[in-house]
Amino acid sequence: MTIKYSGKVYATDNDFNVVALGFWPSINIKNKKLKDFFKKEFGRTFLGGSELVAYAQSLVSRGMDFDGLEKDILEDAENPDKKHLRDIVFGKTSTGIGRGHSLGGLAGVVLGMHGTKMIDSGLTGLCSSRSLVTSSRRRETGLGDIIIPESLQKHPELLKEYMCVSEEVLDLAKDFKEKFGKTGGIETFNKVIPYNNPADLFIVLPLDTLSTIVSEVRQDELELKGGRFIPKELHTLAKEYFDRITKEIGQDIMFKQRIEVPRDTYLHYTVFKNPNYPNSALEEGELRGMPIEPIIVDFYKNLTPGFRKALNSLEYVINLAKEETNPEKLLELSMRVMYELRRFSNEQNENIRVKIADSLSWRVWSEQKRHATLRQNVESVYSAAPRASGNIMKFWSIIQEAYKKQDLESANKIIGEVEKNIIIDDRLKRKKELILPYLYHTAKQLVLYNKFKKNHIDDRDSLYIVPKNIRVRTLENYDLVNLINLELPLRLCGTCEPERQATSWKKREKILEVVPELKEFLQPKCNTGYCTEGKPCAYMEDIREYNMDLHKAVKEVMLEKAKQKLL
Repeated sequence: MTIKYSGKVYATDNDFNVVALGFWPSINIKNKKLKDFFKKEFGRTFLGGSELVAYAQSLVSRGMDFDGLEKDILEDAENPDKKHLRDIVFGKTSTGIGRGHSLGGLAGVVLGMHGTKMIDSGLTGLCSSRSLVTSSRRRETGLGDIIIPESLQKHPELLKEYMCVSEEVLDLAKDFKEKFGKTGGIETFNKVIPYNNPADLFIVLPLDTLSTIVSEVRQDELELKGGRFIPKELHTLAKEYFDRITKEIGQDIMFKQRIEVPRDTYLHYTVFKNPNYPNSALEEGELRGMPIEPIIVDFYKNLTPGFRKALNSLEYVINLAKEETNPEKLLELSMRVMYELRRFSNEQNENIRVKIADSLSWRVWSEQKRHATLRQNVESVYSAAPRASGNIMKFWSIIQEAYKKQDLESANKIIGEVEKNIIIDDRLKRKKELILPYLYHTAKQLVLYNKFKKNHIDDRDSLYIVPKNIRVRTLENYDLVNLINLELPLRLCGTCEPERQATSWKKREKILEVVPELKEFLQPKCNTGYCTEGKPCAYMEDIREYNMDLHKAVKEVMLEKAKQKLL
């Protein structure tokens, strides 16, 4: 659905479209009789997940002949003494997935979605999925891209103010980009833009994850008919698209059974939840006075003789790679480092655990949540947004006056308090032409958010004017794998989003206070011996002798090896 406003057409929070891009498993039917039967009864000419998983279950107890699968299914379909094939498949799947057994990962779908940017925060934190989504960090948003919540049509004055405030922010962001390019904190400045713009999402979802989404929507319906906290797109996805799509791809029987079984699925990191329910990330922050720097709240280490021996062996291999200058040998040694890192972190993973309480901007948390190996928690955005709004209201008059008079001194006096609920990059603080409009437009949007709440605008719709720079409290649980191999090395890299990279280096400092033995291993991913990015950063030269000639040569060797394997 679209809305016409001031002679222009705008998308709404109900302008949502989903297409199936692929699915698994499936087999194109070869047997003509069986193909004709399926075309007549199911409207397709392939065996879908429901049939394949149903019949494959027999291999658990007695094995099966995969080549004879079509024959077995045809015999059941043609046997007059048996039920309809759909009922047979239903019965077979009910012995497994119908009892909540872990068969939901054996089938799934790849979806393409177009909606609001809320589908990013709403869906990409699902641990049992993988996705690509439009980046608000990279995509340039124009005035015509503003999303209008449908409920604002009943409040013309609020709609007018919403459009005015949104257009001002986008105009300013465009102007700043033209003046300053991507340097000097412009990327960080863009966090002042809210999630009221469109996004496209490519997402891979196992059947169990479809069940996760349905369960969350149903739970949200218990709060209020039509939902209260989860984005409307997810309600539409669960209640309108899943039934149709699973039927088209031959997974409807499995899907219908799975969503009725009271057995939970794997984790989903999301900010869209009831703020009145106790949340450990928020509680840890409140217990410690809501600090803006990361704090270790718990840790465990058990450096056994075997741990220390394996650590020394790993260090030896890493040093070999750092000393190598021959591109071919360096590539081989870097792969060896990766193998040794994996073996060491897997075999010794339980010997080190570190729990960190922190806060990130809503936008940067949207990146962190996608790293499914890191066990984490986050507070509800419905507690973070009112807290930020309430805080900024105290200083609104000061911010207005400072912006009007371009008075950096007055702004600096309140930054310490404002920063408790808003992410403010140090690079912004150094530039009057950045920090004053950053504070002003952040505050202006949060003031309007407060007005939305007073006028009883839907909780979800009110979020469309909340800037992405509000702080959300997080709780991160690092094991050895995520400390030295998966999560942290990626976030220490110079190509990582600036806010996340900065807080990751701060976490590194805290972690080394309790596990100093890991100093040589808590490094960016280039610690394997060379940089895999397009251009190496200065840190590469800190860990070894390195230059662009070696960088290009190693990359050429790597790509040539990949190319040869394709021939």
